[in-house]
Amino acid sequence: MTSKIGWIDFSPLHRERVKRFIELMEEDGVQDELGVGTIRDAMSNKLFPGFSTLHTRAKYFFITPYILLDRERKQRKSESGKDYFNRVEIETNNTIIKFYESCKERKEESYFGKFKKDGVLKRQPSEIYWNGITTLRLVNYDGTLDQLLRDKHSTIEELLSCNQGDDTVKEQGENNKPRVVDAGSADGWIENITEKGLTLTSVEAQILRDRLIKHTPNSLPTELLTNDEVWEVYKAAAYKDKGNEQITNAFINFVEKAYKLVENEELRTNLITAHDLSLFLYGPHIAYNLRLAEQVKAAESVIQELRDMGIVWLETLEQRMIDYKRFDISNCMQDVNVKPTTRLFLKEVQQLVTQQEKWQDIEPELCDRVEKQEERNKKTKSRFFKLKNNRVVDENEKGAWVGLGLINYRYTAALAVMKDVQEVLGK
Repeated sequence: MTSKIGWIDFSPLHRERVKRFIELMEEDGVQDELGVGTIRDAMSNKLFPGFSTLHTRAKYFFITPYILLDRERKQRKSESGKDYFNRVEIETNNTIIKFYESCKERKEESYFGKFKKDGVLKRQPSEIYWNGITTLRLVNYDGTLDQLLRDKHSTIEELLSCNQGDDTVKEQGENNKPRVVDAGSADGWIENITEKGLTLTSVEAQILRDRLIKHTPNSLPTELLTNDEVWEVYKAAAYKDKGNEQITNAFINFVEKAYKLVENEELRTNLITAHDLSLFLYGPHIAYNLRLAEQVKAAESVIQELRDMGIVWLETLEQRMIDYKRFDISNCMQDVNVKPTTRLFLKEVQQLVTQQEKWQDIEPELCDRVEKQEERNKKTKSRFFKLKNNRVVDENEKGAWVGLGLINYRYTAALAVMKDVQEVLGK
């Protein structure tokens, strides 16, 4: 039976404020005030290897390999391999922008450069997708794209014929070295984007499906591709009932409904751990925001809302976590680069939480601990350090959530990519 966190006897205004807090907590890219980001990222890498929260469309997995493969766009005599690549990527961005601006019925779709006119982006898609491209071996290269293109005098053809190392040559023979770029044919790729935008071809969808299954067998995307029932739950979890006041997010909602349906045992274990980790880490961040709100003299209603959130969190934590009795924060930090002070902090938080049943009994000590942890983690950039040294505090922070909330991992980005794949495959 799925457990829920409810908000009982709160006024409509109170509930609306809480909903705004929750929406803020779900934003990607928030600052990691308590130093737990590496734990979140390690879990994200287990569930979604090769994915990033910045991913928007599946097609971008292929554009970088296509630019490298394209023989029609010859390098200019004055261009290095890197200059060539950068020029064609910007031209491609402009082609994508032009397509969606001229296609009214698809104008709301996601793509890089949506609010730009020149295709020159702060971070190009090739940089954002490179880890995924190499994870899925669409490009067989262990370095960065800049390293692949580092020889400013090389032609693209020369770059693509670079050796993969002596071991590979010994194993496969000089004439059987793996191709650097292995993403299918690049024939007509830019024409396809000109006519159809970022819609995958059937060949691309199949390649992406095959590579995910082959190279990330224990990942959640692989489960979504091979388990139709789990895929349906994953899609539905994104659409939360606006009238439902429970503290949740799409990932939490998905795991609670789907973990028993997951066939891969390793993945099922990781999903349960990720779910419980998100709920556990939520408490210290409530305490952080509560202490901060008190020190910046936020409105009493804001302080009370945070305190109410803490009360509900602790009272329902054991019920809401899937495997509360076996959850050990130390296990979540194994083989993860976590500062010793952060390890100790999280162990102390778990010990404190398991010893007390009411928020009011742990609030003073928990708030003291998160304040000290933020100062250790952020040092002179710590908000508490600034307050103690009479530094100006941003007025916008007097009512805004700061730091991590309920971790959504890479749920949203993976949903966008998987929809592109599944729609072409008829799922």
